Amino acid sequence: MLGAVAKRYATALFELTLEQGTMEAVDAQAGVLEEVFKDRAIRDFLGSPQVPAVSKKDLIRSQLKGRIDDTLLTLVLLMIDKNRIMALPDALAYFDHLTDMHRGVEEITIISAVPLEAAQKQAIVDGVKRFSDYENLGVSEQVDPRVLGGVKVKLGDHLVIDGTMAHRLDQLKDELLNYRRTIAGA
Repeated sequence: MLGAVAKRYATALFELTLEQGTMEAVDAQAGVLEEVFKDRAIRDFLGSPQVPAVSKKDLIRSQLKGRIDDTLLTLVLLMIDKNRIMALPDALAYFDHLTDMHRGVEEITIISAVPLEAAQKQAIVDGVKRFSDYENLGVSEQVDPRVLGGVKVKLGDHLVIDGTMAHRLDQLKDELLNYRRTIAGA
């Protein structure tokens, strides 16, 4: 769940980049920065209260200066100063959401046990369009063997379809447990 802090920083970044005309570039760079932040060592370093803010900022400047837009770099440095750097991934995700809304695009994520064929993906997208307020859907696909079979579909952050075997097995287990309780209580 996104916190208010992440939303405030993301909204400020969105408004500033929209005003500067750099929204598209910053959006692309934010995605790269999100990937960098997934590295546990980087998260641990930036989140450590033992590491002085100046050391964190020196590292960020040395690694990112000239590689990302100054506005995005300033956001990262400000979040370090305010001891809010751990909210950066959520802020970047919400910034991506704001840019998608501005463009009239909604993200759809299709999760399956095996890669899907183009026709299968298109059929899912066509079916999911009825749940979206937007005409354009940005589609990403994830392969996760834990789903066992079937698909799980997210529209933005909301799960709209869970037709996975794992989900069906969980439902069956719940039904059997409820039946067992009913029998035991009779």
